[in-house]
Amino acid sequence: MNSKKMDSGSKDLISSLPDSLIGHILSFLSTKDAALTSVLSKRWRNLLAFVTNLDLDNTIYDVPKMGRKRRRHLRKSFKLFVERVLSLQGNAPLNKFSLRCKIACVTSRVNRWILKALERGVVDLDIYISSEHEYPLPPQVLMSKTLVRLKVAGTDEFIIDVKEVSLPKLKTLHMNNVSFADESGAAFAKLVSGCHALEELVIVKMYWDFRGSCSVSHPTLKRLTICTENIDETSESVSFDTPNLVYLEFTDVVAAKYPKVNLDSLVEASIGIRMTSDQVFDGRDLVNRHYGYRLCKGINATDFLMGISNVKILYLSSQALEVLTFGCKTIPVFNNLIHLTIETDQDVDWESLPNLLKNCPNLETLVFEGLHYGDTNQCFDDGYRFKDTNECFVTGADRCACKPWDGTPAWLLSSPVKKLKVLKFGEITSYKDDMDKQTDLINYFVETMPNLEEVVLYYDTPFDSDLEIVSNGFQQLEKVASTKCKIQVVSDNISFSTTVHSSSSSTSGLVFFKNTFPV
Repeated sequence: MNSKKMDSGSKDLISSLPDSLIGHILSFLSTKDAALTSVLSKRWRNLLAFVTNLDLDNTIYDVPKMGRKRRRHLRKSFKLFVERVLSLQGNAPLNKFSLRCKIACVTSRVNRWILKALERGVVDLDIYISSEHEYPLPPQVLMSKTLVRLKVAGTDEFIIDVKEVSLPKLKTLHMNNVSFADESGAAFAKLVSGCHALEELVIVKMYWDFRGSCSVSHPTLKRLTICTENIDETSESVSFDTPNLVYLEFTDVVAAKYPKVNLDSLVEASIGIRMTSDQVFDGRDLVNRHYGYRLCKGINATDFLMGISNVKILYLSSQALEVLTFGCKTIPVFNNLIHLTIETDQDVDWESLPNLLKNCPNLETLVFEGLHYGDTNQCFDDGYRFKDTNECFVTGADRCACKPWDGTPAWLLSSPVKKLKVLKFGEITSYKDDMDKQTDLINYFVETMPNLEEVVLYYDTPFDSDLEIVSNGFQQLEKVASTKCKIQVVSDNISFSTTVHSSSSSTSGLVFFKNTFPV
């Protein structure tokens, strides 16, 4: 090997780089780790001054095993460390300031750190405050001319008092488990309207004014996530005026009405609207007493569903599916929908599903998260039938293998779906669930849906024998609606692969293989 090459390789090439470039490299480390490099040599002693991303966290010291005295000492050391870093950096421009801090009653020191970051023109501000007492966000944060991304999180004691708002460059706003000083929708609306360039808004574990009206209105918003706390109270109205929104994740108690839902650009939605516990009880009680499925008073999700009917990709929680049953007068037509995911639950009937699927004329992929469903309107646990359930059959005194609906819905016979996926196939959650019941349901789909080309079952089992049982079950199929249909059983635990053909056609088959790609 050339001796010159050996000599150059033995040199500390990183130390020869400019200070600003080394500072940029250190910015990818936690501030604590970046500070440790100061002991390498005199050359590295003050390079922390050039780090443009600060990541400061004293919650790592909140470990009971450390003991109170040890934790107190470490928190004091943390404060001194932060003061030293900020003093070393002076007024140099700052890109990101991330602060995770558990504090007692003194907030002035923490506020001084945040205000210093604002003075330095911070672009990305990420604050997590856990406090035993009320902690108000410094009002200067809502008046920053440089912030592009703002994330605030903590506990209910973290308060945002919306007085003046001017965030002209802010594009991303995340709020997690914090509260508004004014709990009405007015404070929220004022905050959003003061972010003129906003593109992404995330609201998690926050309380709105459920007794009144709530509105999300912004012309440039593209992504919106709202996941409210599980409060059993219905809003009078909820409105959306976001014409450029392309992604919506919405989890909330269903409102009494949705007077405005302007979501014309929506492409993907994840919907988890739910009824109150009283509404769920009333709806299911009517079914259990054989009065049928009736709309619950005080809710109407029809206008909201109309507003999202342009989506191409849709996820519905099991609770949302129940809202379609008890809180929706008319299910709209989803002409653009090509990918639908349904979360299932053992206590939720599929009564609304046939009408929903009938109104998805271009659906290509249908995904079930589990194959659980309620059977309260189909048979008794003791083996007796209802007089209107001709399709019901009983496999035991305490198990029912009914189809999820009576008869064969017309939609299934003309279904456009080409790909059917089942996540958590084989998952048993209670005595209501049964592996045979799930296998029979897959057989039912394969025998009925004429355009199926692929069925993928994600089966998490450690036993090869389970796969053999499933294999034998599908080999027994006497009828396959589509001769192009291939059934795949995917498992992380399967180390072999085999192919079998159903008795109805040599072109259809069952394939087992190890899962090597994401769902």
